[in-house]
Amino acid sequence: MALAPTPDTRGALLALLDWYVESGVDVALDEAPHDRYADSARAAASVIAPPAAPLRAPEPPKGQALTQPRPAPAVAPPDEAARAAAAAAVAAPSLDALAEALAQFPHAPFRDMAQHFLFGAGCATAPLMVFDEAPGDVEEAGGEAFSGPSARLLDNMLAAIGRSRESACLAYAAPWRPPGDRTLTQPEIAVFAPFARRRVELARPKAVLLFGEAPARMLLESGEPLGKLRGRRFEIRCGDHVAQGFVFNSLDAILGSWSLKPAAWRDLRAAAAALEE
Repeated sequence: MALAPTPDTRGALLALLDWYVESGVDVALDEAPHDRYADSARAAASVIAPPAAPLRAPEPPKGQALTQPRPAPAVAPPDEAARAAAAAAVAAPSLDALAEALAQFPHAPFRDMAQHFLFGAGCATAPLMVFDEAPGDVEEAGGEAFSGPSARLLDNMLAAIGRSRESACLAYAAPWRPPGDRTLTQPEIAVFAPFARRRVELARPKAVLLFGEAPARMLLESGEPLGKLRGRRFEIRCGDHVAQGFVFNSLDAILGSWSLKPAAWRDLRAAAAALEE
């Protein structure tokens, strides 16, 4: 028999629900199992698609944030979602079209749990590209890409090699803040990777700085631990373009540990040298 919540337990239950939402729970379970993939397919089939409209590149406001209406989320098996992402990414003829394709991609993880789509900041076609994992709580609250404490660290790192965000392309591996600022899972990486790789192919940077595990997995397609990727120079091959890649600890990790800064400075100088070649 279910017990009615008391004033003491009501607050605890509400706090528990808030914690579920923050952790990424978006579906309640009941006594009967459900095939969510089949449910999603039936829902999609019941919707009559409107006439196709010509694709127009978005005009993002400050921080390249897009907040246009989004289609209803669809559930797809991980392999199917990754294949759909690859098809959508390769079909984008320009960076603006790629941003719109990603913003509207129906199988994007945790898309509808975030307030802002943050594609990046800086100069889109600069010779230096930086990939961070995802926006944080400051970016999510303000709707401006690369505006939090880790972004200020990045500004200082760029200044140390004579660069600025105006002369670099700042990008996110995932353009939405993950619930609870958690790290990306492998299926999520597989969905976002085609968009990141197509972005490099279209922007054609000379050097790419990869901060954290998710960007390294997406652009290097390597299963090696992050520690073994550090201190090395890689060729990032995306389509017909080849860029030089350098792997760093995440910006948050560097910000929180002074012991990581000497190695980051070493790799930063190597990247600066690659830009001058």
